[in-house]
Amino acid sequence: MRGDLKTVSDEARDLRAGQTLLGVPKAKRGVTVTVHSRVGEELVVGDTLRANSRGRQLLNVRRQADVRSRRGQDRAIFYLSANAIASLGRSLDYYEDWEQPDDLEDALFEEQESDPASRRKRNFWLFESAASFRVAKVEDLWTDPLELFPREKGAVEWEIWVRSPMREIFEEGAADLALRIKGAATEFVDIVVYNVVATKASLAKLIERSAAVIELRGASNFIAEHLDLPPPSRLRRIGAMASRVLPAPGAAPWVTLLDTGVNPRSALLSHSLPTTRCHAVVGAWDPFDADGHGSKMAGVALYGDLSDLAARDGPVTLETALESIVVFNPPSALRLPARDAIAKAVALAEGQARHPRVYCLAATIIGEAEDGRPTSSSGSLDGLAYNDGVDTRLFCVAVGNVATTAAEPYQVSAYATLNEEDGIQSPAQALNVLSVGASTIKCSGPTPLADEGNLSPRSRTAQAWDGKRHKPDIVMEGGNHGVDPDGTTSRAHGPDMIATTSNRLDQITLTGDTSAACAAASRLAGRVMARYPALRAETVRGLIVHSADWTPAMKARRAALVRAGAPPLEATLATLDCFGWGVPNEERAFWSAENAATLVAEDELQPYEPGSSGSVKLRQMKSFRLPWPDAALRSLGATEIELRCTLSYFVEPDLHSAGLERRQFYPSHGLKFDMQRHMESEAQAQRRVNRAIASDASSADDSGWLLGWQRRNRGTIHHDVWRGPAYQLVGRRMINVTPMRGWWASGRHVGKADDPVRFSLIASIRTPSIRGDLMVEMRNAVPVGLLVDTPAVVTI
Repeated sequence: MRGDLKTVSDEARDLRAGQTLLGVPKAKRGVTVTVHSRVGEELVVGDTLRANSRGRQLLNVRRQADVRSRRGQDRAIFYLSANAIASLGRSLDYYEDWEQPDDLEDALFEEQESDPASRRKRNFWLFESAASFRVAKVEDLWTDPLELFPREKGAVEWEIWVRSPMREIFEEGAADLALRIKGAATEFVDIVVYNVVATKASLAKLIERSAAVIELRGASNFIAEHLDLPPPSRLRRIGAMASRVLPAPGAAPWVTLLDTGVNPRSALLSHSLPTTRCHAVVGAWDPFDADGHGSKMAGVALYGDLSDLAARDGPVTLETALESIVVFNPPSALRLPARDAIAKAVALAEGQARHPRVYCLAATIIGEAEDGRPTSSSGSLDGLAYNDGVDTRLFCVAVGNVATTAAEPYQVSAYATLNEEDGIQSPAQALNVLSVGASTIKCSGPTPLADEGNLSPRSRTAQAWDGKRHKPDIVMEGGNHGVDPDGTTSRAHGPDMIATTSNRLDQITLTGDTSAACAAASRLAGRVMARYPALRAETVRGLIVHSADWTPAMKARRAALVRAGAPPLEATLATLDCFGWGVPNEERAFWSAENAATLVAEDELQPYEPGSSGSVKLRQMKSFRLPWPDAALRSLGATEIELRCTLSYFVEPDLHSAGLERRQFYPSHGLKFDMQRHMESEAQAQRRVNRAIASDASSADDSGWLLGWQRRNRGTIHHDVWRGPAYQLVGRRMINVTPMRGWWASGRHVGKADDPVRFSLIASIRTPSIRGDLMVEMRNAVPVGLLVDTPAVVTI
């Protein structure tokens, strides 16, 4: 480290003359420095570092260290004056001489500013976590994805963020180097953003001389470039993109858009949406999207973000196709009740063709309850999804957006509480649907409102509900906002939204919020169906939720709630109310890895049977013995591993019971799962569960679950995560699926007591990297099987 700091100091001295000529104040003359962490360790750049003290400024941080697997390195960029470099050298001396006292905590954190050790204290954890210091390169200041770093040898356009006090010096430095500043600079609270045309070499000189640059980004985005073209060039560009697309085969699943229609003449859509699959529930309505919303959703449902397509070369093979049905038409004076329009749309679609499809409803119903209670629209969706209990349907439904207008933009204060007063809109509270909220990883703007992995600004949440139900189920990309200069409002930031198709043939446009997230979820569901065409709708929904994870930002919210005094379970439930189970992981949804294996069982049971005097009693439970890789688990010993279980099923709704405030009888039936305990035999597990059912009591506690049996049995998709030492999973092979009471169990509906119900049970284990292949050991283990009644269908 001492050698690194000497090299940095020498570089700062060499640059001093040029900075003096440019007018850089003496106290600000210095050098931009890159600090890398040790491999697999988090670089400490927090308050104890005094990162922005005089002469030292933290410019940006990129977190890439994986502490758990001991891979990757964090990277921080500082601007250091000569005095700051010298101060770091003195602190390094104190660090070198430091000896661990008996009371380590007091020695490191006592607040004695007069003690010279305070300098050691401020930088102790920096030196403890850092591996190297070096003069920053142009690439180090680049904060967009590295694959987007300009590789051209000549001059290209860059977006450059500059410290506001250094604005004039930066502009003079650009002029001295004959660099062209494009357009007007954009001012924010403490930075100014420029677009500058420069070679990499000349940009490096500008950074060194001006002492002003904070970070670099791509100067333009796909949409901006597209809109700069004349209409004929736009059409040619869209045509060139479309020429690389290989449509899905004829048997591929369809994403059926229940929206404003789609213009199928778009070159990017025509091969996947013939006009014969464009319909409207009212004959007078235009099926080809006069409004524009449906065409935007079509692009996301088919491609995701078109910026990704534009950035790639070579052919693009699609796995799904589209179908479009107009269920609302804003320009028309004719209105249909939402429940009627959706039901007509489903009947129209399935009357045209029997085909695998996932329904995408990227719209909400204004005026219905936002407190989670069933409405006629959500009840209708539950009924359509359940159908006859056999030919079930999968609906992806947006949870809705916080209302904004051009005159009344989004309030930043609402984001401080993650939209806690804006409840999820109907019909996303439906039990049988996949409810989709929005998060974002897009943070390219100068002042992004949401940080990476957090809630997309306008996504509604269930925080306003009573805590007895949890939605959304998952979140997907919905774009980000930039904070307005006044700091109180924000608006969608173009480069941080999703590029998609338009109802105008010569345009690529932008979309976002929960509509785009819902379309993206529908695309994922369609692709799961394409990979596994035999899976039921319940299973596809379950796999998507099962594969989801909270991002670091979501986990940080839960941790912050715990630090603020919330019990861990309540913090978990509050996080669920915002983000559901997080962002789905496609790799986990599609296949297993060597250290992660997923088992799927599709089956049915008969929950009730007629009793005496017109009563109904519980009839059947089912038990599954799973082929856990005991040898691999024993080899891990006390190493923490993760077990996930998901139970997904659909119910027949009874809206009248909900209206009578008997919400427990809104579903026709209920199911729940229970895992064999550590040191418990299979026979003991079955007896325990039977006793619990007979007494209508809850199962004994089982530590290690994120939710546990008291809180996970809500709705019709039950997901929970167990974490603990690997040895505690050895021998725990049994999962029991048992019934709960619903309106079918009432004496008034004794005729329903003989009906079987379907369910999908998904279980997976994730371990650290170990020798061998979990899947191989699981295939060679005790066969997966059903211990009661008929065999289960199992997919590995």
